[in-house]
Amino acid sequence: MNDNLISGVLHSKGFGSNVQSVTENDNCVVLRIQSPTGEGYMTLYMVMKGVYVMFDEFHLESCESEFKNMENVFCIDHCRQGRIEHENLLGSKFYMESGDLKLGRRINHSGRIHMPNGYYYGMTIGFEVGEAEKSIKSEFPGIDIEIEAIVDKFSASDKTNSSAEEYFIRRDSLLENDEHIDHILAEMYNIPNEIRMELFKVKVMELLLRLKMLDKSLYKDDRLYIPASQAEKIKEVHKLIVESPGKNYTVENLSQMFGIPESTLRKNFREIYGSPIYKYIKKVKVNKAAELLKNDSNLKISDVAENVGYDNPSKFSAAFKDVMGLTPFEFRNL
Repeated sequence: MNDNLISGVLHSKGFGSNVQSVTENDNCVVLRIQSPTGEGYMTLYMVMKGVYVMFDEFHLESCESEFKNMENVFCIDHCRQGRIEHENLLGSKFYMESGDLKLGRRINHSGRIHMPNGYYYGMTIGFEVGEAEKSIKSEFPGIDIEIEAIVDKFSASDKTNSSAEEYFIRRDSLLENDEHIDHILAEMYNIPNEIRMELFKVKVMELLLRLKMLDKSLYKDDRLYIPASQAEKIKEVHKLIVESPGKNYTVENLSQMFGIPESTLRKNFREIYGSPIYKYIKKVKVNKAAELLKNDSNLKISDVAENVGYDNPSKFSAAFKDVMGLTPFEFRNL
């Protein structure tokens, strides 16, 4: 990729000063974003003029993105693995998990990104609408695709409404109503290098045709918006759980400690971390126990159980096997 195109890509996407170019070739640039909690990589392919495919791989908890979007950009975001928190400029947060799809202009993108589980792997297919329209008509003259019509279908002109600018589809709804879209996206992660650029073009067009035919009435945009203040309280609950694996907390305890109604605590914790709170607590305890079993051979299994809050060795063994698939004794002797 020549210097003018690289600088053009970086400038037009407005990635910001905390993003550096790592390497590039004729049609690809690899970018790195860093934060105090880790780093992430974005591999961006220029498929056609005005059309790009970008793969995100983040191993961090949070970062401040300086991304500045242009109003004529339309994005299709797909979560492959992990979870990602999006915060809009209106002070609300929502979450994407594996298989979820988001389409829109990102007008209210705030730049604050959080990965509740410490990692995220996904893909963005981006269109600079005017240029993309020209490229598609030039490369695929026999296919009737109007990018503007698809943009209008999945976004609205009301820029004060955080839910109007983007459309969200959960994976279970996608599989129920149009599994072809899920298959197209899955295939894009596994294209051989030798035919990558050619197949990217084909897959992008196939996806656009499916979106053109998609019946929006079959889908309910059921994402849960969480006020930022509530989300921060849930993160405080999470921090307490992770830092105190030896303590036994109930939802009632945590509700009183943090001033969150029990039903709200359960619902929002599941939305942010992708797991019921009791199941998450058990996983934290078992992971800590596994660490102790491997790193300190002098500790008896009963001592390990006590260290992570289990007074009953039988209950500890059952919980450990439920999470790890092995008993503590089997795990230690691997």
